[in-house]
Formats: sequence, C-alpha cells, structure tokens
Amino acid sequence: MRTTGFTRRQFLWASSAAIVLGPAASGSAADRLQSPGQRPNVLFINTDQQRTDTLRCYGNTHVQTPHLDSLAASGALFASCYVTQPVCSPCRSSMVTGLFPNATSVVENNIPLPPDLFAWPRALHDAGYRTAYFGKWHLGVEPVPDYFDVWRGFHTGWKHFIEEEPFFAAPGESDSAFRERIAGDPPVVAEGKSVIGRYRPDVETDSALEFIGENQSRPFACWLSFYPPHTPKEAPEENIALYRDDIQPEEQAIYHAMVNRLDWNVGRVLTRLEELGLREKTLIVFTSDHGENFPYRWNDHHKRLCYDQSAHVPLLISMPGQVQQGVRISSVVSIADLCPTILDVCRMDSPAGLHGDSLKPLLTGDASGWRDDAFIQNSPYKGSGKEGGGEEKPGKDPNMRERCLVTREWKLILNTSRPPELYDRRSTEPDTHNMFGQEETKAATRMLAKRMREWSEKTGDGMARQLVDQWETEWQ
Repeated sequence: MRTTGFTRRQFLWASSAAIVLGPAASGSAADRLQSPGQRPNVLFINTDQQRTDTLRCYGNTHVQTPHLDSLAASGALFASCYVTQPVCSPCRSSMVTGLFPNATSVVENNIPLPPDLFAWPRALHDAGYRTAYFGKWHLGVEPVPDYFDVWRGFHTGWKHFIEEEPFFAAPGESDSAFRERIAGDPPVVAEGKSVIGRYRPDVETDSALEFIGENQSRPFACWLSFYPPHTPKEAPEENIALYRDDIQPEEQAIYHAMVNRLDWNVGRVLTRLEELGLREKTLIVFTSDHGENFPYRWNDHHKRLCYDQSAHVPLLISMPGQVQQGVRISSVVSIADLCPTILDVCRMDSPAGLHGDSLKPLLTGDASGWRDDAFIQNSPYKGSGKEGGGEEKPGKDPNMRERCLVTREWKLILNTSRPPELYDRRSTEPDTHNMFGQEETKAATRMLAKRMREWSEKTGDGMARQLVDQWETEWQ
C-alpha cells in the first residue's frame, strides 16, 4: 500500500490528544523522559555537507571540535546515521516530516516542501511551543512556513560572509512579495547594527541566543541551520590558520576550519543554556543533511552517492539526566527517525505511517526490537544533466537512479545502469571492496534485497521495487 504525506488537517484529526503524559518519574531514563511537568525545549542544530570524520568525537584526532565533543560526552553519539537522500532539499524534507523524499515530493533540490504537509515544528507550535528558525531552509519560501513564530531563514545560496544586510519575510508571508515591498521602502539599519562583513553563522547564533533568552520561561523549539561547511569554502582566517599546515589540500583545510567555527558557535549556545539553567530541560539534536565526496569517486559531485563519505552523517543527541550520557550507539538509524524522536521525547504522538521510528528506546538503553537498517534513495546526477555553471556533462545519465540498504554488517547499492555493489561494513576500508556476486555473499544479498523490498512497500517507492526486480537474477 502506498504511503502518502500527512496534511495538517489529517494530523490534527489523528492526534487531537497529542500531549501524552507518562507515569511519575522513577529512577530509569525511560521513565524520566515520560515524567509530567513542563515539556522539554528543543534545540535542533544542523549543518550542511558535513562528514562524520570532521569531528574529533568520531575519531579524527587532527581537528579541534571541543564543544561538539562535549555534546557527545553529555549524550549519545550515533555511529551509523544515514541520510534519506544524499542531497540538501530531499534530506531536509525528511528532517521536517519523518517521511522519505518520494513521499514529500521533494526528490530534488529547490523543490518546495508542500506547505500543508505534516511537520514536527508545526506540531510543537500548535501544542504551545514558541518556535524559531535561523539559517538555510532550502525547502521553499513562497510562502515562508507559518509554523515558525520567528523566521530568520533563507532558501539557499546566501554567502557565508554577509555582503548585504539580510532582511526576512514574516512567517506565512511570500518572500518574493516581501522583497518587492521593501524595494520601494527599504528598511533602515540602526547605527552600529550593520552585520555586513560578518560570518553568517555568527550572526545566526546571535539571533538564536536572543530567542532562547526571550523564551527561557516557556517551552521553545529553536532550529539553527548552518550553511557551512557547504561550498563555497570560506571561513574566518583565525580558524583556517589552525589547519593550513596540517590538512591538505587547502580546500580541505578551509572545510575543516568551517566546522571549527561552527563548533565555536555551538559552544556559545550550550553556554547560554547552562547560564539560564535550561541545559537539562532541553533536548539537543545535532546532525547534517549529507556529507562531502572527498576524494571524488566515479561521480565528481560533492554529494549524490550512497558511499559513507556522502550518505553517512554525524548525529549527536543530548539531554543530561534524561538520556544516557557518553554512549556510542552502533545501531543503524536514519534522518527520518528524527521527527518521531522529537515528538516522542516531547510526549506527543506521531501520526501513524511516518517512515521513521523514535530513537527514544536507544537513547534510554533499550536496543531490543530496533530494526537496525537504513534505506537510502539517490539520484546520482541532477535531473537536468547539468552541474556547476550549467554546462552539460557528457556521458552522464540524468535519469540514473539508485537505492541503497544499510545494515550493521552490509551495504547493498542497486543502480539503474551501474552494476550492483555490496560492501562489508566491518571492513577497515568502507565502500572499497565490492563483494557483490561472490558465492559466499549471495545469502546476505538476498536478505538485503528482501529488506529493500520491505522499505519500498513502507515508503511507496516504486523505484526500489524496480531495481530489485531488475537485478534479482544476480543473487538467485
């Protein structure tokens, strides 16, 4: 049966009693997450195009990320979190809805998220949370989502160093209509308030700190969406200087410097929560929408591959006193799991049929019954067959599609025109030695293909079924 997205009306009908209070708190983390009282705040931080190996807590001893490392130490680090699609807009649509891109209709960059589709910020907003968004949105601003009380977001493409004063439409307002309006009556920036020349994540963090301070006495949901370390590679010189002599080429030194600057800003937010006594009352989620291909594989694109360098992202979740601290969770999880997790921790029901599952059992130490696999949808090349400056790329198939199934042991990639790939995730060289077609791996391949079929049914993804049908004679 095909699963479709949920509209606001359908969600409110399905969960009119959305706030579900659990039993009185006891000694276990699971019970404390269900305890009555003020619902937790939510701080959702995501970056763009960040690999897991940019963080010291994920094993890179050549980088300095002390604040994100401390976040991991105070909560859970997920060692195997995978995107729903390794490209910006589609994966972001899953972050918001808990659905896979084929069900949100956001299957490519710059496709707007349908405004009536279910979204966890809307659910929290309707339940009385004060909500805010800061940074890159990339899911359409015609109109700006009306479930944010404060909007300092942009669609995509703004420079990392601010070149002109940023102005923002109001929640629910069309950004283009707003731009037309202020063209005739330009806003006046108060003396000493200009942000031209500043690094944009610093300014966005300033706004988030102001929002948190203003709403410290009520439940709030603050989404801080940093555009770096996405291209263009730009960072303050003080951060670049940390890596220029240690990381080559220069582009990658700057890439890691961008992460270092983001880490500093994350530290600013963590400090403010501590100062206000909100740290233990706030669920903090940190992740990214995809990684970066470096070095390039067969697809010379910054993303759009199912290999770990592009599809595997960091995921840190922390709420001291409420979830396990300093744990490394090896279970395979998906970005689609974040939406139901946030609702679950906030003691709210999810609508039936979301594709993701709540991570709360894993956060409280119960891995029993976890599905332990992740499904990935992918379009290795843009649908237009153009990249970069818009020039045609000869020999590249704009209609190429692939699907991937990841478990703790294996990764299976099926492509419409490339041979299948099977990798042993226990290898010290991930995604390097293709074991597909070997007699000793056919049983594992059959199991993975069966699970991919199950995901195709759960998500309504006909392409996954097509690919299994296309290649299944190879593992019989």
